[in-house]
Parts: sequence; structure tokens; C-alpha cells
Amino acid sequence: MIEHAPQRREAITRLLTEQGQVSVSELAKQWVVSEMTVRRDLEVLVAQGVAVRVHGGAVAAQSLRFGSRSSRDAKEKRTAALKLADRLPERGTVYLDGSTTTNHLAEVLSAKPGLVVVTNTIDTFRAIQAILGHQAILVGGFLNADTDNIVGPYARRMLETLTFNAAFFSTYALSVEAGPTEPSAEDAEIKHLVASRSETVHLAVNHQKLGSHAGASWTLPRNRSVLSTDLAPTDPSLASYHALAATLI
Repeated sequence: MIEHAPQRREAITRLLTEQGQVSVSELAKQWVVSEMTVRRDLEVLVAQGVAVRVHGGAVAAQSLRFGSRSSRDAKEKRTAALKLADRLPERGTVYLDGSTTTNHLAEVLSAKPGLVVVTNTIDTFRAIQAILGHQAILVGGFLNADTDNIVGPYARRMLETLTFNAAFFSTYALSVEAGPTEPSAEDAEIKHLVASRSETVHLAVNHQKLGSHAGASWTLPRNRSVLSTDLAPTDPSLASYHALAATLI
């Protein structure tokens, strides 16, 4: 039990530094305090610029920004993403989410000219726009300043007017029980919508994310989905993940 607020906040700050996120329910149970007490502690840390509130808890400030994510596990992310390169269609409309993992697919887009590429992240939009032969579309709406993704009702309305030949995603966390999950419910909502409007859905995940979960889930449609990781598909640690996707590569 940690009775005093300054000690709890110091402990939360250490946890955010060490593991990147904390859960309100888990901290309340561990410290034998109410969840409301933990939420008040988190609000103080948010005001101090230490934490960012997400569904069910908090993450370290700046940890969800595109620039902060880009160098994290970069080699593994690139491996997982580029396994999907030959699954880009020859023609049509594709979606690249705001992850630093799928951003690596911009490296191979020049070999598939003529695509319409839709994204909800400015960094990915700029990367696509720099490649000749493609039409880049940036989804409009509200900017989630914590994740650099564009979300909200305007984004949803625009996406509801589109269909996709293929969609390419990554996710903050992936577990067999919960499927893909995100710290932000708004980001999860956009991914769920796009996945429901795509002929094929591709999820690229580095192995460090396996077995973890965040607060907001979205649905990976198993019968038309591909799961790509930086591991060999026969790796024993992936055995149970065949239940999530039609194809594992």
C-alpha cells in the first residue's frame, strides 16, 4: 500500500519510464486504493506533462507521437511491414494507417504506380506524396495530438464514403484474447471502420507487441486478414496467433 499521493505519483512516473504505460485498475488493486484515487494521481501527472491519459490508464507523455515511435524497434517493424510488400494491389485504393510500421511500405510504393493511397497521418501522407505515380489522400478531421493521427466524426464520415482494395495496419498491442488494441479509443474506432470497408486486411506487428494489450480493441476480420511479424511463421511463439488471421507470414 502507498498511502501518500506524492509517493504514488513518483511510483507511477517510474512505471511510465520503465514500461511506457500503466493501468488504473491494476494500480488500484496493487496499492489497495480506489480507482478514483489513481485517476486523480494521473490527472496531476497529465497536468505536469508526465503522462497522457488513455482508455483504462495512461502512457508516458510523447511516447505515442509519430517521431517518438519511429525509432522504437525499427528493424523489427521494417521486417514485418516489408513482408507485405507483394500484397499491395496493382491498382485500386489502399489504406495505410498512422503507424511507423506500415510507413515502411512507402519504400516500395514506387514499384506499384497508379494506386490511390489513403492515410490519417500527416507524416505518412507526406511520404506518399513524395512518390511519383500515386494519388495521396489525407483523411480530414480532428488531430489527436497524442498520437498524430486524425480522428473524430469528420474522419469517420469521410471514410464511410470510401472502400479499399487492401488496408495495412499495425497496432499498439496484440494478444490472442483481445486481438489488436490501442491506447486511444478514437484510433481504435478508425481502424475498426477501415477494416470493415476493406477487401483484405493486413496487420504488421513486431514481436515485442505480442502478448500485450491496451484499453481499446478493434476487430481483425479473420476470414480476409493477414498477420505479418518479424518472426518466421513457424516460430512456436506464434502458434496460438493463427486463430486471429486467415494467413500468417
